[in-house]
Amino acid sequence: MITRRNFISVMSLCAAATLVKWRPTAHAAAGKAAPGAYDAIVVGAGLGGLSCAAYLAVNGYRPLVLEKHYAPGGYASSFKRSSGAEQRYTCEVSLHATAAGAPALQKLYGELGVRDRLTFVPHAHTWCSRFPDRTLEIPRGLGAFRDMLIGLYPAEKQGLLKFFAYWQNLLDEMERFHRDGMPVLKILFPLRYPTMWDIRNRTLGEVVNLYLNHPQLKFLIGQTWGYYGLPPARLSAFYYLLPFGEYLSSGAYYLKGTSQALSDALADVITNNGGVLLLNERVTEISVGETGVRGVRTASGKQFSARAVVSNAAFPQTLAMLSNSAAVTASYRVRTAAYSPSLSSFVVWLGLRTDITKIERRAEVNFYPDYDAEAGYAASVAGDPDRAGVACMIYDNLVPGFSPEGKSTMSIMFLCGYEPWRRFEKDYEAGRKDAYNREKNRVADRLIARVEEQLIAGLSGMIEMREAATPLSNRRFTGNTAGAIYGFDQTRENTFMNRLDVRTPVKGLYLAGAWSNPGGGHEGALLGGKAAFRSLVEDLR
Repeated sequence: MITRRNFISVMSLCAAATLVKWRPTAHAAAGKAAPGAYDAIVVGAGLGGLSCAAYLAVNGYRPLVLEKHYAPGGYASSFKRSSGAEQRYTCEVSLHATAAGAPALQKLYGELGVRDRLTFVPHAHTWCSRFPDRTLEIPRGLGAFRDMLIGLYPAEKQGLLKFFAYWQNLLDEMERFHRDGMPVLKILFPLRYPTMWDIRNRTLGEVVNLYLNHPQLKFLIGQTWGYYGLPPARLSAFYYLLPFGEYLSSGAYYLKGTSQALSDALADVITNNGGVLLLNERVTEISVGETGVRGVRTASGKQFSARAVVSNAAFPQTLAMLSNSAAVTASYRVRTAAYSPSLSSFVVWLGLRTDITKIERRAEVNFYPDYDAEAGYAASVAGDPDRAGVACMIYDNLVPGFSPEGKSTMSIMFLCGYEPWRRFEKDYEAGRKDAYNREKNRVADRLIARVEEQLIAGLSGMIEMREAATPLSNRRFTGNTAGAIYGFDQTRENTFMNRLDVRTPVKGLYLAGAWSNPGGGHEGALLGGKAAFRSLVEDLR
């Protein structure tokens, strides 16, 4: 039976699902700003903010984007580091792989005007996992993944067939929903889309437990949970199975030129279509009047006015910047205060004097100490580099020439909680970093040692450039609360069906990016920008 609460959940789910195919109507695709003025101000030039501003610009609006950093992109960026020999290495901040071949992403790139500017290169495997007892290379395709698992766990064949049939039904129903939309009679939704209805409030762990018994097999189904920030027992099944199914079906790709190429392309679209992007301009206040937002003030003392403000900043920081805190209801604050920021990350970048593509052919290898996702999550929360899952990327195996000739670039990362680094926070902000650097180097040493022990013998002797970033680094450069990399956690209480809406209680204030709907990740942030754009133009008609 569809109760009122369930109906609201379905409508929220459907609103997110239809976002990919939504286009503004002709009367909405036209800005109204006076010459020299702006239709909207976008706070932050992460992918969500850039996406929203690009949609605004290509549809006739005039956005102003204000970014506190010296380059656009947020986590979708890269930087250069030199070795003692003055060799320049490129350090990719975040991107390992994306489902760039999926129709939904191709459509987004096209709408944003960047598709022809991007070059993607395929990974040889969708995913590669190394355990103490074996290494698994997951092939492309949902059926191929199913067959591989049946070969490994023949006693679970019937359960696997049923689980993958359920998974395929979910993907098929979503595709049909994109085509046919909501039934005229909403009460028919569970009959038309039974799998989408069934999964609406389930965690990934709950769905897997319906069909499978072997603990190792359950882990392998959810082994990419690190891409979503929570282990299967806490992660929305809807949020995991839809994008991972798309990822398996379309294959894994890396962006040539690093994720910075996408951010730079979006920035060009904005400025080439009449928008303005100002770097090194930190917003300190979102001005709110009796009738809604009025504009923003920056740290340099500048004031900008517009009918709408889109915040790509962290949600807690967005609330803190409001000039009138009473504009947000107490119930909204209480509800959102219950949401938890996602994990952060610890990353080591290495420039190697050796061409290791001749030693290791795979571009990405993920190390797991066991088959216990909850233990892995706990290790990440605790910032334990020895017990957490670790991802190792060798970019030269994807993009020849990524590094100087005869050399290689590698990144090693693990999801990491903020609390282990909070004790250094005050000293870090004051520039006193001796104790912080000792801990940063200790953790980096342990990560390098794990890769040396399990993948590249003699790795430590090859290093000529080394850089590392901690949760404090993430917090400093992005402004994200607790250095979060996925915005708010995708819990059952705050995911697609119930995810924090891009509209806020403040008239004219919208959210874009990982903290609101649909959430974090490459595609999630782009869609978040589109969701903010859609709400904004609907409200400004």
